[in-house]
Amino acid sequence: MTPQKRRSFDATWLPFGMMIGFVVGIGAALTVTDNLLIGAGAGFLVGAALGIVLGLRPRHISTSDEDAEDDRYRASHGDSDPRRNDEEH
Repeated sequence: MTPQKRRSFDATWLPFGMMIGFVVGIGAALTVTDNLLIGAGAGFLVGAALGIVLGLRPRHISTSDEDAEDDRYRASHGDSDPRRNDEEH
């Protein structure tokens, strides 16, 4: 499989969306239904949807290769390459 040049989904946003969406969803569902189980289910669904929406990035925004940016950062700051095995001598 060939490596992708751009990542269209950033999973870093998923936990944040889940937390925010769960709180908002459970609060909204509890005010409507007065049922904690339905509120928790609605909060989970809203949180998953919000996390996915926040993680999706339009293709025109992400124009550079993130791996290449990481390599440039490591080179400029003197960090070692994580793919290199330092234990072999």
